[in-house]
Amino acid sequence: MESFTLKLDIEIIKLLLVTLALLILYKYRRIFETSLSPSLVKKGAYVTMVFWLGFLADVMNDVHPTGLTKILDDIIISFALVLGTYYLIDHMRRAKMEIEPSKVLNGEPVLESGAYILPNGSVEKALKLASGKKVIALTRNPEPFKKLGIPYLWLSKVEGENAIDPLRLPAILHHLIQNADRDTVMIIDGLEYLILENGFDPVVRFLTTLKDNILLKGATLIVVVDPKTLDPSQLALLKREFKEVSGKR
Repeated sequence: MESFTLKLDIEIIKLLLVTLALLILYKYRRIFETSLSPSLVKKGAYVTMVFWLGFLADVMNDVHPTGLTKILDDIIISFALVLGTYYLIDHMRRAKMEIEPSKVLNGEPVLESGAYILPNGSVEKALKLASGKKVIALTRNPEPFKKLGIPYLWLSKVEGENAIDPLRLPAILHHLIQNADRDTVMIIDGLEYLILENGFDPVVRFLTTLKDNILLKGATLIVVVDPKTLDPSQLALLKREFKEVSGKR
């Protein structure tokens, strides 16, 4: 009887722990979504819920054992493990975005390695400045890059080719930094959208961290900026951190 009570207590504790994990996942879902995709967070919640049902079945078996409850918990938990493994493999497959800079643009290099802003610029001007280098883009409008075969990350909240949620700044930072080298130019053409979704201060922290890592790797960063979308103080801050370039070269 004593061992039965201990086993039941352990099963109840496991059920409470999984319940707590579900509550934390729900309460802080927006925090998780800044580093994980919303779909992955949702799938994680599904798997945790199935685990919860498995532990609930385990408790029910201890309280009122039947032929079904003796195997039901094992069936449910096994299903949760299979489902979680499937979701993880599927996520890893989808996360392998082909964004390695590979295409070298025609022309001779015109910029030294460093971090630049291009006020009143355009994608075309930025690409001219990237002549002779491999290019990777972070953009709200991927079409110009797609037509030229240039790898890109598409800033979007919908799932699509190379799409990444603009709120996931740490993930964006990781994707860009891991592909940086001395022959790489990174073009950011979507600054206004990043600020709209995250606020100015978080985006500046993101840009300065990216800049520092870019400088360490000897790569080049070009941020396309529309001054009309920024306050004078915000534009002045960017100009202190980044060299201004006109694109008239």
